[in-house]
Amino acid sequence: MLKRVFLLPLFLFVIISGCRKDSPAATTGVPNVAVNFSIDVNNASYSALLHVGGWIYVTGGYDGIILFCNGQGSYLAFDRGCPYDCETNAKAIIAVQASGITAICPVCGTNYSLYSGTVTKGPGSIALKQYQTSFDGTNLTVTN
Repeated sequence: MLKRVFLLPLFLFVIISGCRKDSPAATTGVPNVAVNFSIDVNNASYSALLHVGGWIYVTGGYDGIILFCNGQGSYLAFDRGCPYDCETNAKAIIAVQASGITAICPVCGTNYSLYSGTVTKGPGSIALKQYQTSFDGTNLTVTN
């Protein structure tokens, strides 16, 4: 009986500590950070965004942001932090491939579609963290 009394609190402690929100099993994806900026797509620095399939890197987000033109006047914004391992490896920063339609993590090798942010190949299973975009014909605003 004394053995059960000792084991019950120990068992409860293990269960409770295993369910903490900051336990490694519960931390997946890219951490939340505030994002709120606008750019003028007619500025020469952002001219790649004037055609479908064009993309640029900008600062912001957790590990930088990829801005991608997925249609006339339609834009997507993805964090460059790899959802698979950016919290455990500072080098897990997504890079756009020469094709301009996919991006890859140089650490884990996961490939992502820039038209959706979804995984196309590799060990990752979580899509790229996407930020909200709005476009007024000149200014592209990115927020979360």
